[in-house]
Amino acid sequence: MFDGELVEYDAARLHVLSPALKYGIAVFEGFCGYWNPGHGELYTFRIQDHLRRLRASLDLAALDLAGDVSSLQGDVHRLIAANGFRQDVHMRLQVFLASDNGQPEDTGPTCTSIAVVPVSPYFGRAALNLGVSTWARIGDRSMPPRMKSIANYHNGRLASIEAQRHGYDAPLMLTAQGRVSEGFGYNVFLVRDGMLITPSVTESILEGITRDSVIRLARAQLGRTVEERPVDRTELYSADEVFVCGSGEGITAVASVDGHRCGDGQAGELTRQLRDQYLAVARGEALSSWQWVSPVYRPAVASRPPRPGRVNRRTRWRTSRERA
Repeated sequence: MFDGELVEYDAARLHVLSPALKYGIAVFEGFCGYWNPGHGELYTFRIQDHLRRLRASLDLAALDLAGDVSSLQGDVHRLIAANGFRQDVHMRLQVFLASDNGQPEDTGPTCTSIAVVPVSPYFGRAALNLGVSTWARIGDRSMPPRMKSIANYHNGRLASIEAQRHGYDAPLMLTAQGRVSEGFGYNVFLVRDGMLITPSVTESILEGITRDSVIRLARAQLGRTVEERPVDRTELYSADEVFVCGSGEGITAVASVDGHRCGDGQAGELTRQLRDQYLAVARGEALSSWQWVSPVYRPAVASRPPRPGRVNRRTRWRTSRERA
């Protein structure tokens, strides 16, 4: 959808002189929807929380967006329905400067684009071998990490390239002070003596919505104590369990950090319990306890198959709305 009209995937265009490309002036949200065949329904997970974080990123990035950000939920759901998805999907919502002659100091006008694609395993492995990066995580005095900005992700990209060159699956980054921060698009948790621990929000992390879900599920559903505090690198070496989490990858176990094996090198008991709890909620199996999911289709609509010929593997819809 562009200016209120659905457009085909290949018709979605951004000018090469867009400030979003020249200067990285854009913020975004990435989140998932989960198909429940028993319900005949696709649920988007914590979409209003993602939109609230988008609003905060817009404010930090000094970008204008007219209207209520929460209304974008309707655009997302309409886009999913237009494609007739009956499977897990990943959505990316971006807001960027629209003019092809804009300056770095401009705050508008902005455009909003939304893309929805079938989701595939983010890592493709049951447990990860992480390497601590020599690249420090950006800090609040330079590029605020709680702002989900496209420009911020170059920091994690450098760390990811380094990790792969050294034979690791993915990186883990430290703050400028040498404490554990996060990875390339995911938060980190560890378990020591039955205690669930994660770096606090002041440790140069993105305040992850999946992270918040894990903390709340651990406390409410499993009765676990969760500590949010500074974490030393060597605590990971002696942890009973380590896992990472994010919207794209869900909850993924960590087998080792810098070659030091975590537990038995597989998903530990608490990691498995939290992963099961998370997926049950995300797929709408715990609607009475958690109001984190939003249905895309009404039951009558969900029971109908998609219209023949509406969508094929080469054609997907994106939505974009220009706002002054």
